[in-house]
Amino acid sequence: MKKKVWKIVLISILAVVILIGAVIGGFMIYSANFKVPEPEKQVENNTGLVQAVGRGLYDADGNLLHLVGVNAGQILLQEGWMSPFAIEPLKNEDGSYVKDDGDNIQYPPFTEEDYRAALASNPNLAGYDLDELMAYYWECFFTEEDFRIIKEDLGLNCIRLPFFYLNILNEDLSRKPEAAAFGYLDWFLEMAAKYELYVILDLHGAPGGQNGYEHSGFSDNQCQLWDSEENVAALVDLWVYVSEHYTKVRPDLGAWIATYDLVNEPTYRYKSETTKQCWAVFDKVYDAIRGNGDQHVITMECCWDFGDLPDPADYGWENVQYEYHWYNWKPNLVTYPMFIAYQDMHNIGKDYDVPVLIGEFTCFEDKQAWDYMLGKFDERHYSWTVWNYKTTVTGWWTSSWGVYTCQLKAVTEWEDKKCNVATCTYEEFIANCEKTRTENCVTSTLYEVLIDYKNGKIG
Repeated sequence: MKKKVWKIVLISILAVVILIGAVIGGFMIYSANFKVPEPEKQVENNTGLVQAVGRGLYDADGNLLHLVGVNAGQILLQEGWMSPFAIEPLKNEDGSYVKDDGDNIQYPPFTEEDYRAALASNPNLAGYDLDELMAYYWECFFTEEDFRIIKEDLGLNCIRLPFFYLNILNEDLSRKPEAAAFGYLDWFLEMAAKYELYVILDLHGAPGGQNGYEHSGFSDNQCQLWDSEENVAALVDLWVYVSEHYTKVRPDLGAWIATYDLVNEPTYRYKSETTKQCWAVFDKVYDAIRGNGDQHVITMECCWDFGDLPDPADYGWENVQYEYHWYNWKPNLVTYPMFIAYQDMHNIGKDYDVPVLIGEFTCFEDKQAWDYMLGKFDERHYSWTVWNYKTTVTGWWTSSWGVYTCQLKAVTEWEDKKCNVATCTYEEFIANCEKTRTENCVTSTLYEVLIDYKNGKIG
């Protein structure tokens, strides 16, 4: 019996060794022949827009374009963990606040849906315009100074802007009036154009919810996009509306849109059976945008495996970019080369010859990992946007999740907690918005990484 066990163990070890050898061998073979765009190559481009040709993105002059930037999350769509707002903190049976080991007050899940509902039902805010309240927060959280910082201080050239479907459509899925739908997006693009920054328009929360996560904007793990004809039709119409605006109404701003990012993290948790449904929906949106005469680059995301996207030739997709996200929950240098090796191995069998965007990622506090990953992204000419430009935390700590951190003390005094939007006064709401201005924030490890990258010390 003992011999049998040892035999099984030895066979298992041998199998693992063979597998690792195959992966490493394949990785080395592929890496030696890794195809990247030629920096000196120019392409003919008469569109006035960024274009995808082979593995490269090219600007309006036909020059190779490498997008490097940040996400501007937490503006148009609330994410509870990094939001300055909340509802009532969690309490123990004795009425005291639930705290973590760092003495930080704990809050229940909080989504864009929760945020809007709480503002609308707050008796202290009755009579105030909901849209104006949300707009005031947007104006504080991200100002012209932030565009200057991203361009001049950090040396980046791109911002990925997550937005919610309710920024464009009404709750009944009809179109909002043009001014309401595009007022903020137009301002954002005007500022981006002023500082010569490209923008990726990222639909972070689609009609009905696309993945069952809170960051899609919905409570209760809602994922009602893929199986709903009504929601799919609304998704298509949303992008047609966006396309019409930035090709016919404001083409001057459309020129600074690098790509339309159709749906963020399109999956229901890890259910692989929705994969081909995603592709079919992508195809509908693609056809609608192209049918509008729009030649913007269209980005499709996978979640979470590189194999979760088809060969674009199978659908007749042209001028497209593929996007992946990378979150390594055991941050250490060892695991990051595995990510690159996996990507390279995938390309052995599925070389789609499209540009790649790493749309969200972090290497936490590991500067060696940042150096390795940014170096490999640049070597392979992957565009990238780190998550995130700004976050808020409770307690006296900073987070590499944001270039800037707005610190909210987790104590019992009202003014030092997250703002309870279900009960706050107008004055408290405004004061909390003001706290989020960048001049009231502190820099993080990520800030240091990006400064080093700008100065050629990393990557």
